[in-house]
Amino acid sequence: MELGPYLAFDGINYECTLCERAFASEGSLYAHCRNTSQHEWCERHITCLQCPLSQEFETHAEIENHLVGFHHFCSDCNLSHESAEKFREHDIDKHYLCTKCERYFANKNNLEMHQQKHQARTMECCCCYKTFKSFSGVLIHLESGSCPSSITDEEIDKIACEFYQSKMYINEEFDGGWLYKCPHCEMEFSKLSALYQHVEDVPSCSFLIIGHGRLAKLERFITRSLR
Repeated sequence: MELGPYLAFDGINYECTLCERAFASEGSLYAHCRNTSQHEWCERHITCLQCPLSQEFETHAEIENHLVGFHHFCSDCNLSHESAEKFREHDIDKHYLCTKCERYFANKNNLEMHQQKHQARTMECCCCYKTFKSFSGVLIHLESGSCPSSITDEEIDKIACEFYQSKMYINEEFDGGWLYKCPHCEMEFSKLSALYQHVEDVPSCSFLIIGHGRLAKLERFITRSLR
C-alpha cells in the first residue's frame, strides 16, 4: 500500500522509497520523514498507511486508537491481526497478559507467579479447616505453628519421612541444612512447604503433584496422618 510518491507499506515493513530505507513501525517511518532534509514534512497530516484511502487523523492519539481498534495492531511487534479475538490471543501468548486484571508481565514466569493471587482458596487445612490457595500454603500454616492444632514443622518432617516413597524426595546426604529435594530436578529445600511451592510454580516439575505423582501421594498421606 502506498502513501504519496515516497511512502509505502507492504504489510510487514514501512518504507521510504525516496531514501530506500525500511522501518519496523509507522512511528519510525514518520520520525525519519520529520528529521531528514530530503523530505518536505507536514505535521498536519497524520495518515494510516494500512487504510486503502489513507485515512487522516488530527492527533497521534487518534491514529493509535484507530490502529488498535480497527486494525487490531500491536505496535511492539509491528503486527496487525484479523480480529480483536486474535489480537487478544497475541497479547496473552506474546505479551503475557493476565486476563483477570488486564496487566502485562515481562515473562511467563512472572505472569504465573502473579496469577496465583487470583486462585480461589479451596485447599482446606485438615486440622483447623482454614482454607488456602495451595497445599504449600497449608504446609506453611502448619510448619509455622500458627494452626490451633499446634502441629510443628518437626512433626511434618517426621510424617514425610515415614511415607514409603520418602527416599525419592528426602536428601540422603542431609547434614542439617537441606532435608528435601525435588524428585525430578533434584533442587534442594530445607522445608517441605518450599518443595511444594517449587513444584507448584515450575511447569516441568508440576506433574509430581497431579494424579498419582509422588508428591500428590505424599499430600494424601500427610492429610490422612493428621486427621
